[in-house]
Amino acid sequence: MLKEKPVILSISALDSSALRGVEADVKTALKLNTYCTVATTCVTSQNTQRSISRLALSSSMVYDQIKAASEDFHIGCVKIGLISNINQAKAVKDALDKYFNDVPVVLDPVIASKFGHIYTDSETLDYIKENIFDKVTLITPNMKEAEVLSGMKVTTVMEMMAAAQKLHDSYGINVLITGGALEGELKDVLVIDGMEKIIDRKRVDRQAFGLGATVSTAIATYLAKGYTMEEAVRFGLEYLQMCLREKTDLGHNEGAIWHI
Repeated sequence: MLKEKPVILSISALDSSALRGVEADVKTALKLNTYCTVATTCVTSQNTQRSISRLALSSSMVYDQIKAASEDFHIGCVKIGLISNINQAKAVKDALDKYFNDVPVVLDPVIASKFGHIYTDSETLDYIKENIFDKVTLITPNMKEAEVLSGMKVTTVMEMMAAAQKLHDSYGINVLITGGALEGELKDVLVIDGMEKIIDRKRVDRQAFGLGATVSTAIATYLAKGYTMEEAVRFGLEYLQMCLREKTDLGHNEGAIWHI
């Protein structure tokens, strides 16, 4: 008898360079012995040097992809990345309500690209905060994203802690703020059920695309396997560190995470 493998669903964009979005999610999940279904929200034309164009799919197409995955697979965790507009956000909310009431959800709040392209406008972001956050188990912003979500300055560990606590108190949500932009020692801030934890990581002196997608999906795979939230976060961060150490210089700018 075949043993059932854990399955997750990634709701995010498709990246033509396969550095970010659903491609990064699929590679991460497979490396961690997890099957990843996808619901694509947006098709993007980008590489390591620039973002050229993007095309958002219809909200009905986004909903139908989620429906198709949920009807045929036992989804153990949902990972949400880029939501392109408010109509897509409404479709994602409706799908979460219908299919995933008892399933953990990890949200990587993709707000802007490294090239400065705004992916999520303020109207969509407000809708996500007010209507989707309450369905989410964990959000995983970096420091810049935490600033936008909290409305606070986030440049130090203390400010990371304050922003994470504010987001937790405002939305009743667990929060991981990754500290890759910190000067000096690398620390992440995790708030679970109101309890703050500082996680130390050894800095790997390399930059790459797809870090947020990779760590949020890694956490989702561990949640799908039944690990506790803190275990899933710590193992997810360990996986990210392993991938960064094996980064490869593909393209002409910051390279790609190598999912070894």
